[in-house]
Amino acid sequence: MTCVMMTLIAGATTSHAAPVTALYVDRTVSACSDSGSGTQSAPFCTIAKGVSKLSPGMELDIGNGTYAETIKPGVSGTSSAGLLVTAWPGRSPVIGAGVANGAFVSGRSYITISNLTFTGTSKDGINVTNSDHITISGNRVTASGKPAQSLTAPGISLRGSSASLVTGNTSDHNSDHGILVTSGSTTSTVSYNETSWNANGWQRNANGIDVISAGNTIIGNVAHDNEDSGLQFYPGGNNNLATLNVLYNNGDHGIDNLNVTGGRLIGNTVFHNCTTGINVEGTSGNFVVGNNVAVDNAVYPAYNGISCSRRKGNIGIWDSAPATTTVDHNLVRLTKAGTMYVFGSSYTSLSAMQAATGQEKAGVQADPKFVSTVGNNLQLTEGSAAIDRADSGLTGEQPADILGNPRVRDPNVSNTFAAGPRRYDDLGAYEFQPTVPALAPVAALSVTPASGVA
Repeated sequence: MTCVMMTLIAGATTSHAAPVTALYVDRTVSACSDSGSGTQSAPFCTIAKGVSKLSPGMELDIGNGTYAETIKPGVSGTSSAGLLVTAWPGRSPVIGAGVANGAFVSGRSYITISNLTFTGTSKDGINVTNSDHITISGNRVTASGKPAQSLTAPGISLRGSSASLVTGNTSDHNSDHGILVTSGSTTSTVSYNETSWNANGWQRNANGIDVISAGNTIIGNVAHDNEDSGLQFYPGGNNNLATLNVLYNNGDHGIDNLNVTGGRLIGNTVFHNCTTGINVEGTSGNFVVGNNVAVDNAVYPAYNGISCSRRKGNIGIWDSAPATTTVDHNLVRLTKAGTMYVFGSSYTSLSAMQAATGQEKAGVQADPKFVSTVGNNLQLTEGSAAIDRADSGLTGEQPADILGNPRVRDPNVSNTFAAGPRRYDDLGAYEFQPTVPALAPVAALSVTPASGVA
């Protein structure tokens, strides 16, 4: 399942107004010259030269070829005149092979890097550090780091950076996390990215998305087949929102929370991860876990067919977390015997957990009726118990799903257990779109006056 909505969520941070002046780089054309004008007909040969000529309100379009260079802006943009570094439309540059970073943005503001391919760097493919209002969008980042030498590196990183946006990227086969948010990065949004097959290779550590900073929004991402968890919040990652994410076949948890507080896990789809699907443990507390779909976690081998022997539970709220955590409106299911739910103690059924704890009053143990588990198409089909069952009043619940589909009422489904101002939101990351039968045609009424009647 690789279909990810690329539209930015309302209110998401964007980095700058549209640039008005463009420069060009293309090392593959004979007319290129670093002493030239940088026009389309006489482009620069190197990215370094092009970047050095940028000032607020300008963009750099990079043409074909492989560039063993680093995009390293020397100036910032402004809120009304940003900088843009992007692919020359219709061309396919590849950046980074043999250098430390493909892009390194340090101490800068209002810059966008978009629609480029980064591969083979020894460190982070894209590294944003001590910066703000940076947008990283529509890029592919792969093969960062050198795991054979234990030089592990994430694909994309925000380090000590704020009010930034990482959206619509693909980050795969890197030697560490697909996306890393760390070192006090805050008020940033990580949205609609796909992260997969990220792995250290010599230890189980690489996550799809790793967040160890507070106050960020992680929305609409697809994280699958990563060596460790799909989405991880570790110490320092307090008060984050995770919503509309799809997490499957990862080597540890779908969503992992260790020693963090104030988390909101709202409306995610978590399927077939190796251990606890939604995991809240250690000193974690003050969590809200609602409107999620959690199916077949901690009962089957996942990433690379490896089975797990760690803590098991389809949803697991462990240690001190149950005292201050609320769980409700979640759908759970196992197709193999296992631990359905942990809320302090372990339960093999939702009904047992409900009776013992009083939690999950509107929860349901049922088949979500995914389109296809074989193809990991985890959208809902008619008759799913997840339809029209969410609490739309939860903080973080979204007005549209991961694909941008609106919340709609399914006339074939009772919304008895729904809550909030919209009593028709579905559980999980996908909103079922019912097919409304066409109305029967209405015959036009024609009355012919009787003879002699005016």
